[in-house]
Amino acid sequence: MKREELKELGLTDEQLESVIALHGKTTNDLKTQVNELEGERNRYKEQLDANQAELDTLKEKAEGNEELTTQLAELQTKYNEAETEAETKLANQKKDFAIRLALKEANPADEDIVLNLLNQETIQVTDKGLLGLEEQLKTLQEEKAFLFQQNEPQNTDPKPQIFTPGNPNGGDDKPLDPFEAKLAKYN
Repeated sequence: MKREELKELGLTDEQLESVIALHGKTTNDLKTQVNELEGERNRYKEQLDANQAELDTLKEKAEGNEELTTQLAELQTKYNEAETEAETKLANQKKDFAIRLALKEANPADEDIVLNLLNQETIQVTDKGLLGLEEQLKTLQEEKAFLFQQNEPQNTDPKPQIFTPGNPNGGDDKPLDPFEAKLAKYN
């Protein structure tokens, strides 16, 4: 509302001032409300911008985190594979040592040859020993006895020989003259 418009309506100056004051009061209240709402809107805008910036930062971190998560998953997989492989190697080594120890008792002439002739996949390591080894060893001892050393009875009381027993000179007590020995050869 403008003053000219109110004068055209036929209002006096006093009425005009009262209407303008009322209108100003209403307008001021509205301006105050608008200013408050604009301030609130600006705060919300700032908060929204801050939240968006934080969200962008989190997205960047999440992308890196996804990459890290992927790397961690790959490393975990490699670790599990390496652990399984190590356990398998350890079990095979334990089995090999147990078989070699059992072969020592069988007294093979060549341990490596006998070991290569055994089917190690059928031999199982248990708490009670090696299952399947005894049968294979018996078969090998029967079919290829030359691979195993025979247990021969050994002299349990060996006596060391420091000198040869008996009389090496043939019973003569006199010293042997080399000249006489040569002369006796020609006679």
